[in-house]
Amino acid sequence: MKKRLIILIILILTIFMAIVLSRPKTKPTPSPTPTPSPKGGFYPNEPNLQDSAQQIQDALKYGQSLKELNQKYPWYSKLPIETKDYRIIYDFDKEMFRIRIKSAVVATEGVKSDIQSALSDLKKIGVSEPIKYYVLDVNGNQL
Repeated sequence: MKKRLIILIILILTIFMAIVLSRPKTKPTPSPTPTPSPKGGFYPNEPNLQDSAQQIQDALKYGQSLKELNQKYPWYSKLPIETKDYRIIYDFDKEMFRIRIKSAVVATEGVKSDIQSALSDLKKIGVSEPIKYYVLDVNGNQL
């Protein structure tokens, strides 16, 4: 009987040791299960085909608008014209050129000379006559 008890204890210890040694020392990190993102794909940075199609459509619209702008206003890409005396931009709201005189001292002859130079610069970039414009002083007051 003693012999059987010793064999049983050895058998139990062997099974216990096998179980303890077969267990991993650290728990394995479970791999994340892919879940659909709000955009519809399984990965957050996955390109959405609808968004890509919309971006392409927007880019085509932008290109078409830019082409139309260049056809209607071929000189627009050459603006603003800036010198030490004045700055010229195109005012789309008023459909006129705005000439802003930079000098703090507004002398009638100086302003006339600056306006003539500005109009000459506009002709050089291809603006056709009659040129519609208005003039502002350095403070934004219309002259």
